[in-house]
Amino acid sequence: MFFVSDLLYPRLWWILGGLWLFVVVYASVADLNLPQIDSTRGDKANHLIAYGFLMGWFGQLLKTRKLWFAVAIGLVLMGIVMELIQGTLPHRWFDVKDAIANTLGVLVALLVLFAGGHQVLHRFEMMVSGTQKR
Repeated sequence: MFFVSDLLYPRLWWILGGLWLFVVVYASVADLNLPQIDSTRGDKANHLIAYGFLMGWFGQLLKTRKLWFAVAIGLVLMGIVMELIQGTLPHRWFDVKDAIANTLGVLVALLVLFAGGHQVLHRFEMMVSGTQKR
C-alpha cells in the first residue's frame, strides 16, 4: 500500500487535499478580482505557500520518501504547466518567477517532511481524539 495507514481519517485528509489542489488550479486560471498586495514579493509568497502546503499535505498521506519525490516532481511540473496556461489567457500572464516560487515551496515542504513534518496530521489526530501514540 502506498498510503499512510495509521491515520484515523485518511479519506477526510485526501478529500481536503483534493479541494486545496482544486483551489490552487482554479485560482491559477480564473479571472479573480482579488485584492492584491502592492508587491511582487507578496505574490511570490502566495505561490510558495500554496505549493508548499500541497507538498506538505500530500507528503503526510504517502508512505515512502520515493512517493514524496514523485509528488514533488508532479507539483513542480504542475506549477510550470499552470504558468504556461496562464500565458495563453487574456487575463493572466506567464511569469517564470511564479514557477520558481512554486518550486521553492515544494522544496521547502520536502525539507519540512524530512525533518519530521510528515507526522503533523497524525499528531493532530492524536490530540483531537485523545488517544495515545500508536
